[in-house]
Amino acid sequence: MKKITLFTLLLSLNFSVFGQRNAKAEYWNTWHYQPKDGMTQKFEAAAAAKTKMFNASPNNLIITYKIMTGDNAGVYERIMPFQTSADYDKDKSKELNYWSSNVSKYCTPKGGQQIWQRLKWADVNVNEEANPSKHLMKTVFIVKQDQLDHFYRFIERIGKVQGKFNKDLSSITLRLQSGGNRNLFVRYVGFDKHETEPSDIENTWEEEYNEMFGWNSWTNDIEMFDQSLEMWGRQNEKLRLVESMLPATN
Repeated sequence: MKKITLFTLLLSLNFSVFGQRNAKAEYWNTWHYQPKDGMTQKFEAAAAAKTKMFNASPNNLIITYKIMTGDNAGVYERIMPFQTSADYDKDKSKELNYWSSNVSKYCTPKGGQQIWQRLKWADVNVNEEANPSKHLMKTVFIVKQDQLDHFYRFIERIGKVQGKFNKDLSSITLRLQSGGNRNLFVRYVGFDKHETEPSDIENTWEEEYNEMFGWNSWTNDIEMFDQSLEMWGRQNEKLRLVESMLPATN
């Protein structure tokens, strides 16, 4: 199964023009659902049945995590990775109708579908053939439009440091393409045990960072990185894999 070290209704939108501009890019879809009161078990069972029926193939895979911390605790995050622009032209009416008839009565969508582009240059130790991580540390960033270069430089460099000095750490970074502010980024860091839970990127890597990129580079880059974020432009959440909702694989 491809790794996610990281769906109510798919929006009935035609993304063909969007796809033509980004034919070689990889996209990830996300949806968020809140089970209705007293219906958590029914939601999980119904969504699991739908996932096993429609979302077991690599090009239509969905993995479900439950948000455990923060204001969104209790919300389920459904992630569909590894999409191409051509995937948005496929007829998914049968899948949508099944969800509408069998799952939607047990949950409330929290916002709509969001489409993200994977920034592969920011990958850290990604193994797409491994099992999904049991836990994710999710960080959402809102970046100032005129400061993107500073944000990109630090994210790329800290990824190289982490990839070299912590082979157990795996992360991906996505940028929002549709469904909100396009200067919204998310970084997922996967781990399987709480004792190996990653610490904040700003607190642990100064020595290794300077070793790779030169004396005082950490201080300079972290300052510019912090300045690149909007006020309240960073939010952390911890997510847990819902194993009962994994797609069936052969």
